[in-house]
This record gives sequence, structure tokens and C-alpha cells, in this order.
Amino acid sequence: MTETTLSNLGAWSVQVGILAFAAAVVTRFIHVDAPAARYGWWRTVLVVCLALPVIQPWQPPALLTAGSLAIEGALPGPVGEAARAGTPSVPPPAPPRPTPRRWPPVVAAVLVAGALLRLAWLGAGLRRLRRLRHAGAPAGGSEAPDFFQPLIDAGAEVRYVPSLHQPVTFGVGRPVVLLPESLGMMSPGVQQAVLAHELWHVRRRDWLWNLGEEMLRAVLWFHPAIWYLTSRVQAAREEVVDELAVLSTNARRSYLEALLAFADEPAAYPAAPFIRRRQLFSRMLLISREAVMSSRRIVASSAAMAGVLVLTGWYGALAFPLTATGAGDPAAEPGQQAQAQPRDPRAGAPKPVTSREQALRTATADDPSKVQNWIELAKLQEARGATAEAEATFQSAIAVTGGNRQVLASMAGFFTRLGQFDKAVRALEDAAAQNPSDPTGHQLVATYYWEKAQKDASLTPLDKLFYIDAGIAATDRALAQRPDYVEALTYKNILLRMKGNLETDAVRRQQLFAEADILRGRAMELARQRTGSSAASDPSAPPPPPPPPPPQDYEVDGQQAVRIGGNIATPAKLRDVRPVYPQDAQDARVSGMVIIEALVDTQGAVRSTRVLRSIPLLDQAALDAVEQWKFTPTLLNGVPVPVVMTVTVNFTLQ
Repeated sequence: MTETTLSNLGAWSVQVGILAFAAAVVTRFIHVDAPAARYGWWRTVLVVCLALPVIQPWQPPALLTAGSLAIEGALPGPVGEAARAGTPSVPPPAPPRPTPRRWPPVVAAVLVAGALLRLAWLGAGLRRLRRLRHAGAPAGGSEAPDFFQPLIDAGAEVRYVPSLHQPVTFGVGRPVVLLPESLGMMSPGVQQAVLAHELWHVRRRDWLWNLGEEMLRAVLWFHPAIWYLTSRVQAAREEVVDELAVLSTNARRSYLEALLAFADEPAAYPAAPFIRRRQLFSRMLLISREAVMSSRRIVASSAAMAGVLVLTGWYGALAFPLTATGAGDPAAEPGQQAQAQPRDPRAGAPKPVTSREQALRTATADDPSKVQNWIELAKLQEARGATAEAEATFQSAIAVTGGNRQVLASMAGFFTRLGQFDKAVRALEDAAAQNPSDPTGHQLVATYYWEKAQKDASLTPLDKLFYIDAGIAATDRALAQRPDYVEALTYKNILLRMKGNLETDAVRRQQLFAEADILRGRAMELARQRTGSSAASDPSAPPPPPPPPPPQDYEVDGQQAVRIGGNIATPAKLRDVRPVYPQDAQDARVSGMVIIEALVDTQGAVRSTRVLRSIPLLDQAALDAVEQWKFTPTLLNGVPVPVVMTVTVNFTLQ
């Protein structure tokens, strides 16, 4: 049983608990006096709980996506300049991998062992019932009262058992009704009430449902909500049978006497007892008051309760979603778990090779030292969906150019767009190692680790801690080269706070927060010195963004996209979705403008996005909002065409 399975079991358990709690609360406010309606309600709740994994959507594993770092062929600023230096590679120290988690097998073993013990207990109960069946003396015959005959006609075997304290009914093909010997000494009215009750159990084949519920309890022994729901179903079933028995005998007083006579007697597990002490008051109340619900009230109550059930189930599925298998598997390397699909809609079946790509292949063969040819060739291959060919091109370029930093940076952007985090960050670390004295390369690696730890919801706390430590190590390498590097100080401050939130030791947590406060104060002072004004007193805002990546050519469904400008007017926005301001960005007092390049198809929908001006803490929120925008189709000579446009998303602190 994998960690993902156990995590989903926990999420499902919480969903079931929410549903059971809501069902209990709603029955307090909406009184359903009809036993059949109440029985149907509790059975529906139980079925919905069991069907939750099937009827709700499972979320894919959350992964790092492209965009927030906007790597399109070269590292920004000094890193890009140093790419031509060709300095020798000095690999950064690799952070340790987390050790495999041992708790999933232990938890799985406990769950399975508990289920086996409960099933063994159920089997022992069935064997006891079988012994009781053969221990009793047959009832009926010529001396038996007339009210025994309906049971015999229904195919049931009726026996008196000396050691039995409560009437029980079990069996499907050959149902058996076991009666305590003390019943024969009671009044005929009480005997008739008891036999009518058991007759309805035989006719309705309730033993089959009761056995299934006990098996469900055995398998899900650990979940109190399942125990609660099955007990409510069984209690409602007895109330239905009470109503039927009273209607068939018209002996309400005798039936109440029968309930009182057996309320304190022990039951024979796993058969449903005639009465439990905790059910006595409610069942006697329902029988004595003879409440009747109109069909209109039953329909209205059922509709209201169903609405509550749907809303509660929807909330539970959103608040505690189930994750698709593949994420969180302890056997997988962190970052190598079930990768997400590329953001670029052009991915899919590879398209035919273009003449431009063929020309670049020839150019790289003729002059392998020209880096831009390799990068452009890989981009064309990626654009037509041939990702394997693009990766091979990057690998060939690295071998030919001796690990050129520009090639490595472009390959990192490629792997990021594919959602392959480990490969992307490895390429960035190799690029940073080309010039270890340049802090910007190490800081870019740190932002990757921060984004992974911040946004990958499938990570366990141990995996998240691994990425946080790797990010801190990268900021340390950057600060070792430039102690006054404000962005590295800011990110280390944020990473230390994230680590503190995962720390269980209160003293260690306060130490981490104190260290983060020192870095924050230092960054604030450096920012004030740099600007000479209080306007830059917020150190959490990253330094000025790098120049935007070069423009790209886009193609949608075989049509070449045109860029907005000149005769191509900006399309009108039909649907605007405001971005959700990330809490971490608010806590860090990060604000500013994210500039995004968006590809809009002929229907006005945003098909792909990339960041031109980045604020790492805000990029993903901006991308998520822009991808939901809708525009009017753009016409060129009366024909709808895809367009490329630049949009801005502004985040302002209140």
C-alpha cells in the first residue's frame, strides 16, 4: 500500500466524516417521521460515502510548471554574459536525498490486521449462530398457535433455544427464526408481535443487508463515521419493520410490551437483535404517537436533505481532494513523481518536419559550434511535438559545445515546460557551475527549489523539507559570492520561514524565524541604501526583472499566429478572472506587475502563456488567471486568426 493510497484513504475518511456529520445535523432540523423515508435517507448517505472515490474528480499531482522563471534560451543578466566565458565546470554540492519513509507499511499492516481480526470475529459469530440453530427445539406443529403459520409458510424454520435471550433471524436461502424459551411463557399478544416482527425480516430478506453492513464495518473498522452510519441504517430498518408489524397485527400495546420485555437482554452477534436498549425510547415513541407524514412533506424534506448531502459532498471533495496514483510514491525520486502535461497546447502527435528545421539540421552538422542553431532546432522540434528529438538535440549540443551555459539554460526551460523538475534544475545547476563566482546562477537554482516546495501539493513534509534545504544551500552559494545580494537574502528569509513552519521543535522553530528576521532586516537596510528612499523598504520584492525573452513564433491548428500591433487591434476581453493574491506573497509584502505573453486562438480562448517579466512569488497566480480569460475572435481579412498579445497583471498590497 503506497503513501499516495494511504493519503487518499485519509482524505476519503475526512470526506466521509464531513458527510456523516452533516447528515446527523440535518436530521436534527428536518424531522422525518416516516420510517421508510428515514431508512432510505441513511442508506443513501452510506452509499454516497462509499461511492465518493468514484463520483468525484481526482486531482492530478500538482507539479512545478513553466512560466514563472521565463527561461527561453539564456540566463538573464550576468549569467548570460558569462555563458561565453567558457569557464570550467565546478558542480555545486548536491543536497542529500530524503530517506525512504517507513510509516506507510506500518500503517497498512495495522489496517489490514484490524480488518482480518474483525472478519475473524464475524466468522466466529456466524459459527455461534449455526450452533444455536442446531441446539434449539423446533417450534410449530399441531399445538403451536395460529400466528406461527405465516412464518412457516414463508419458508422459515422456527426454533426455541434455551440459551437465547432475544429473538433473532438469519439466513437467506433457508431463513431461521430463533426464539428464547421465555417467549412461550409470555402473553399471546406479545408472542404474536414478536413473530410478526421476525416474519417481516424474513420476507424482506434483511439478514443479507445486515451481514453486508457487518462486513463493511469489519473492513473499515478504523472509521467511526462508518460505524455510525451502519448503526443508523440498522436502527432505521428496525423502525420500518416495527411499523409493518404493528400494521399487520393491529396490536400496538402488545408490541410495546414485547419491546420492553427484551430491551435489557443481550443479543446474539452478528444477527440483528429484536431491540437494543439505546433504541428503546425512539422506537416506542414512533410506535405510540402514530405520526404520519404527507407525501408533499416527504418530498420536500427529501429534496432539502439531498441538497445538503450534495453541497457537503462537493465541499469535502474540494477541501480534501483525492490525488491520482503516481504522486507520493516513496519508491520514486522527489520531483520524478507523475509528471504533468506541458502547458503548451501544441504538444501531442509530432507534426511533419518543416523546411526550416531541416535547414537547421544541416547547419548544425556543418558548424556544430554555433550555439543558437542548436537552440533554435530544439525549439522547432518541441513546437511540433517531437519532445524526444528536442531532448536529444540538447544533449548533442551539450556534448559538442562542452556544456555551454546558454544551451543548459535553454534545456532547463525545455524540461520545465514538460514538468520534469529534476532534469530542469540539474541543467540549471550545471549552468551555474560554469561560472561559480556568478551569484545569479545559484540564485536562479534557489528560485526553482522554492517554487517546487511552495507549489507541489503532492509533496510529503519530508520531501518539502528536502527542497527547502536545497534552496537554502543555493542561496548560501549565491551569498558567498555576493553578501549584499538582496534577492538571495529575501529568498533565504522566505525559505527559512517555510522550514520553521515544518519544524516540530518549538525552540528550533523560533531559531529559524529569528534567523529569517535577521536576513529580512539586512535586506531592508540594503534596499534603503540602494535606493536612498523609503519606497524600497520592502526587501521581499525581487530586484528589477531581466530583459524579456526573445519573441517566439506560434502556430495553432496549422494557422500561424499574428502579433497584436499595427493593423491588428487588441481584442476585447469577454471574460475577466482576477488573480488570487498568494498568501505567501502578501506575508512577504511582495507586489508589482507580472507581464505575460498569451497565445489566443480563433475562438478567443487563451491557449498558452509564458512570463516576460517575472515576480516569482506572483507568477503562477498571474498565469492561472490569464489562462481563464476570454477574448473576442480577431479577424484578419474577415477570417478569424490566432494572435499573440502581451498582457499585464498587477498585484497591489492593500
